[in-house]
Amino acid sequence: MEWVTDFFVQNSIPLLIIGLALNLLTIMFLIINIGINSNLKNKYRQLVRGTDGKKIEDILFEHIGKVEAVHRYLGEIESRLDVFDNRLSFCIQKMGIIRYNAFDDTGSDLSYSIALLDENNDGIIITGIYGRTETVSYAKPVKNGVSNYSLSVEELRALERAKANVLDGVDLGGSRKDRQIG
Repeated sequence: MEWVTDFFVQNSIPLLIIGLALNLLTIMFLIINIGINSNLKNKYRQLVRGTDGKKIEDILFEHIGKVEAVHRYLGEIESRLDVFDNRLSFCIQKMGIIRYNAFDDTGSDLSYSIALLDENNDGIIITGIYGRTETVSYAKPVKNGVSNYSLSVEELRALERAKANVLDGVDLGGSRKDRQIG
């Protein structure tokens, strides 16, 4: 046991230096720990702010419930949007119009053919023939871009314009916001 005492007496200065270094290292870790703890406390205060002392577990369950409710509501909106998309596919989305002079003795291109089509190229062609003594209007159905009735040249041109979704050189595809008419 005497050799232990002799060891500490002979090496007291190096042991003292090692002890001081370990104490400084412990103080540095303590300061780092205080900083991390303070940062966590600030984040926790921000997390539970306005919760009237609720437990964090209750707050998380409440937020999970809100997220699930929003998810259900989003599903309802998506199903409604599918219904609207389906309905919209049957609405008139494409049109083509041709004005022309049907007879040599009339002027001003008062006769017309209008093709009105939905997304599937189903619709109608309406034609009005203007003459000096009478005006005649008639309609022809269109299915998949084709009519079972014979079409005049003007009706065919109106149908092709509608299928191309172009009216007087203006592309009618896309949304109104994106369209530049100039």
